[in-house]
Amino acid sequence: MKVVSVIPLKKGIPVGNLAYFTALSIPEGHVVSVPIKNKKILALVSKVEELSEAKGNIKNMNFNLRKVAEDKGPSIFQKEFISATLDAAEYFVEDKGLVITCLIPNIFMEDYDKISEIIKKIKKEMPQNIATVPIEIKPEKLLFQAPLEDRISAYKTMIRESFARGKSVFIICGTETCIEIFSEALSKGIGEFAFAMHSGINKKKNMKNCQKILSSTHPVLIVGTTPFLAIPRNDLGTVILEEENGNGYIPLGQTHLDFRIFAEIFASKMNARFIMSSDLLRFETIARKDTENINPLHPLSFRTDLKIKMEILSQKSEKNKWGGFKVLKEESMLQVFSALREKKNVFIFSLRKGLSTMTVCRDCGNTVSCGECESVLVLYTSKDGKKRMFVCNKCGAEKNADILCDVCGGWNLIPLGIGIETVLEYLRESLGREKDLGKTKIFKLDRESAGNKNGAKKIAEGFSKSSGAILVGTEMALYYLREKVPLSVIASFDSLWSIPNFKMGEKILRILLDISDKTEEKLIIQVKNIQDKTLLALKEGNLWPLIREDIENRKILHYPPFKRFIKTTFLGKKSEVLETRERLKEIFKEYEPEIFSGFIPRIKDKYSANMLLKINPERWSLPSLLTGGNIDRNLSQKLRSLPRNFKIKVDPEDLL
Repeated sequence: MKVVSVIPLKKGIPVGNLAYFTALSIPEGHVVSVPIKNKKILALVSKVEELSEAKGNIKNMNFNLRKVAEDKGPSIFQKEFISATLDAAEYFVEDKGLVITCLIPNIFMEDYDKISEIIKKIKKEMPQNIATVPIEIKPEKLLFQAPLEDRISAYKTMIRESFARGKSVFIICGTETCIEIFSEALSKGIGEFAFAMHSGINKKKNMKNCQKILSSTHPVLIVGTTPFLAIPRNDLGTVILEEENGNGYIPLGQTHLDFRIFAEIFASKMNARFIMSSDLLRFETIARKDTENINPLHPLSFRTDLKIKMEILSQKSEKNKWGGFKVLKEESMLQVFSALREKKNVFIFSLRKGLSTMTVCRDCGNTVSCGECESVLVLYTSKDGKKRMFVCNKCGAEKNADILCDVCGGWNLIPLGIGIETVLEYLRESLGREKDLGKTKIFKLDRESAGNKNGAKKIAEGFSKSSGAILVGTEMALYYLREKVPLSVIASFDSLWSIPNFKMGEKILRILLDISDKTEEKLIIQVKNIQDKTLLALKEGNLWPLIREDIENRKILHYPPFKRFIKTTFLGKKSEVLETRERLKEIFKEYEPEIFSGFIPRIKDKYSANMLLKINPERWSLPSLLTGGNIDRNLSQKLRSLPRNFKIKVDPEDLL
């Protein structure tokens, strides 16, 4: 009799390994069917012990062991894939089960038996397709920074060369839009060997493509999201991480992963060449060229050859002839009117949701904040457009707009900052005064108006099919705009700097480049500080001095990639938070922790305590990520010993 520890292959199962007994001879790596509550689910066997050896642990269990229902045989997943997921779980201090289910496509878990049968058939008929991954010299890592057209051209050459060597290529994308762009551009001429894979494709088509990929004796090109690396092609020769600087690699939900890290680990396990690629790589990735001696595919170019006109307008508090505040300067509006009269479309970018980003009391200077979590309240117009209200973007609390100052009781409250709804209101008023433009179509694209990705696609497509229309959108709009827009306007550039984030300069530059890329003729930027370094660098066409300064500052401040950030967050009552701060100081004292409150110190009745550790990269890494890198076992044990209500983030995107 044996005791097997298993990792459930189903989302929503409680974290941790589960134990079962069996009389079957089941080795590690097999997939089994096990009972959980009243259902049978699939699980990966992670450990096997003889019952006699496990008796001590069994006695301490407060439940009875249940029997393994069925042995499904060897896992359909490559050992390299499973090994990479386990390494990722170790790196991110996450539960193995959560990581594995996050990194396996739903189709593989829901239709495991079907895919298993396909693989068994292929093994019998074409064993070369399921051959062992050859052990080669340490795989190559490369950086590739170039405009989209140049990257596509380079990929076409790479794919031809890879196919000639009998090697497959996987291009990882973080968004469906990215997949559509690259699969359309690269599948010409190799259509029968090129496949797009993501969860937005219907299940039947994904299954059909999966079968074709597995059964093809010819190398294939897969353009897909990270989880589809689970498809077991052992001839994988190149893994390209496209749009390396994008936001689509951080999954939503319980896990705190970065798919970019997993992709790098997996490529190393597969002995595949790994290419980090984008029009502008993340600054920490650029720094790795020197810190880790990662070679560029081609010399990194930091020159911006903008093929559009860029106009920077000084944005001062001016009033128009009707006495209202000029959300868009007269010079901007005249060019918007001109474009609309020529039946050209216009895109207006606004970073923030709502009418205004904050409201302050003119008498005492107090900022109107949420009574639940103390974050700044944002002024919105109700859905029916009949009233205004304050809404907290953090906890969702609502408040009537007809309020007095909490501090001095005054009524002299003034909204500040330009939100997307303020831009919309101003446009409607301005266009209404122009007799020939009063019926101009105005589209709005943000999270509230879109609802989901299908809603966002519908709005973007409706705008693109129109002529002489306006789209007012937040950063979300940039992911769905497929066609270039003749005129783009950034309503308030300064608001981009209002978000406290050590990567904000990098993000702003990326937004500027994205908007420029979506613009066909002219980009207007309204800004109070016309000497902003980022704008000047973009206008001068040389980004390197700006990026070099940022990297040097990170080195001085011990920021990534020169240090590894590990952040923990605890929410609780005020007394619990004070006690937790002291406990964290004591437990992690050898790592010199920095303890601080969150940017929003209170959420409803709970206060926050954050701890930041700055660790030398070689003390928190993996051999597949960094030569000589290892996980500090002592630190790992301390982090894993924290209660489950502590959130742990390795390589956090922000600190506050």
